Amino acid sequence: MKKIIAGDSGSFEKLVSRCQNKIFAFVYRMVGSREDAGDLTQEVFFQVFRSLKSFRRDAKLDTWLYRIAANKTLDFLRKNKKARFVNFDLDNYQDEASLTCLPENNPEQMFLQEEKMRTLRRMIAGLPDRYRLVLVLFHYQELSYKQIAETLEIPVKTVATRLYRAKFILKETLRGDTDEMP
Repeated sequence: MKKIIAGDSGSFEKLVSRCQNKIFAFVYRMVGSREDAGDLTQEVFFQVFRSLKSFRRDAKLDTWLYRIAANKTLDFLRKNKKARFVNFDLDNYQDEASLTCLPENNPEQMFLQEEKMRTLRRMIAGLPDRYRLVLVLFHYQELSYKQIAETLEIPVKTVATRLYRAKFILKETLRGDTDEMP
């Protein structure tokens, strides 16, 4: 960071190449559009470059990047109230990929499992932004409660509450949709 703040463009390029995939993945999971996620990821790194002087050296770089990405994403979502679709299979996560690769799964079982995952994605996309944000940061970006609290500048207890409420809403929605679930 010292080199970047001093104006070393090569170091900034290294930062971007090291972090852009995880920032893109986070933003994509929140907005559901590759095009929008690409634009927002670019905006995040423009903001990072413009804000280098304000980076507190006692803060973790990842926390700072996620904070900027979360703020840009939430601003975007507030401005664009269009229907959203969250895609969690961006990085071929083991939980989904392994389900379809098991030898005992027949085509019908694979189809039913894929339907369940699509339903879950729709349900997550329907969560209020503050709950979905915490859920994505915790389960898919694998940040700790403390990291999420630092990123969103909220107390750890609030992170726990929002995560609990997100899961509760999903459970209640699932209960209501059991007839529709494959």
